Amino acid sequence: MNQGVDLGTLQHYLRGVEFPAGKEEVAATAQSNGAAQTLSGRIRNADMERFGSAEEVMQALQSGPDIADPV
Repeated sequence: MNQGVDLGTLQHYLRGVEFPAGKEEVAATAQSNGAAQTLSGRIRNADMERFGSAEEVMQALQSGPDIADPV
C-alpha cells in the first residue's frame, strides 16, 4: 500500500531538515511537521541510513517496503 506522497508534500514535511541527514532525524522532523506516523515509519525503515536530499527520501519511499497502517 503506497501512500502516494508527492515531492511537494514531502518537502513540506521535511521543512527544517538540513541534508545530509540521518533517517531518524528525517523521520522525526517529518512527523513533527504533520506527516502521518505510517510515513515516518516508512522513512525509519528505509534501507538508507542517511539521505542527501528530499529527492533521496522520495526514492527510498517509492522503492522501500510498505508498512500497513496500525489498527
